[in-house]
Amino acid sequence: MRTLERTEGWRPGDDPGPLRERLVADGYLYLPGFLDPAEVLAVQRELRAVLAEVGWLADADSLRVGADDLRFTAESFATVYPAVQRVESFHRLGCHPELAALTGALLAGPVFCHPARVLRLAPPTAADGGYFTRAHQDFVVQHVTTDALTLWLPLADCTARRQGLRVLPGSHWNGYLPTDASVGGARPLYLDVPWDHPDWATADFRPGDLVVFHSLTVHGGGPNTSDQLRLSADIRYQRHDDPMRAEWTHPHGWPRTPDWPELTGDWSSRAWIEVPPEVPLVPLPTGVPYADILRDLHAPPSRLLATAGAGHPDQGTRDDPDE
Repeated sequence: MRTLERTEGWRPGDDPGPLRERLVADGYLYLPGFLDPAEVLAVQRELRAVLAEVGWLADADSLRVGADDLRFTAESFATVYPAVQRVESFHRLGCHPELAALTGALLAGPVFCHPARVLRLAPPTAADGGYFTRAHQDFVVQHVTTDALTLWLPLADCTARRQGLRVLPGSHWNGYLPTDASVGGARPLYLDVPWDHPDWATADFRPGDLVVFHSLTVHGGGPNTSDQLRLSADIRYQRHDDPMRAEWTHPHGWPRTPDWPELTGDWSSRAWIEVPPEVPLVPLPTGVPYADILRDLHAPPSRLLATAGAGHPDQGTRDDPDE
């Protein structure tokens, strides 16, 4: 297992050129301590309270699990996930001004945060076949925009036993990769990448750290063999002038997850889930098996990757970045 290369010291207002070049070259940026840990831990506290109330944590003062067999089923998905998606501070964190400034600088234009934010709840599991997030590219669920950036935030410490994100540096240059239905999952979204592949890279993460990666970067998450819940978030940003799947205007997990009117009833603001009116929304095709959609899927040319110029494969790039 390799170690993620650290990028430190960049703040909003700094020249984004070197940062953008590194993202384009490697497919990711690892920015330790980018956010104030106290802000992230405040969100964790609210999530702990909710998770203790629904029985997934033993108490609200720690991340110790409340049972030995926690997993997502139809029943738990209907109770646990809506409960955490109701936490307004989690969605407010996704719209943090420094995250917006960073992604706007990287994508060189006005950006917005997808309302559908992923809160990953990884319960303890066996190291040899239990739950983990399999290797995949985010474009496989984004479908229409190549230059969507995922911002991965650890909401609790991630260590060798409670593993966090892992990426394959440089994998974005291979373009969109056909998925392998034999890998498993409810939908054929995943890639057959061995978990002992020598090119996987990860780190020990703490709240406040940030990893940014491109939609074509292969990534996943390791098993959690501790006795505590692992919490992390996937927050996605894109430019206003790129299209977005219409389903991402709804909460993550919708329609199994209730829609915003039910989730936001006691919020102080709905600004965290607003989509700029000029964003082109593309509905998911109806009456087409999801496997067929993926079979015919192709990544549009990438404005961001085109900035690399010569010397890289041309998958997912365009000759004219303003075309």
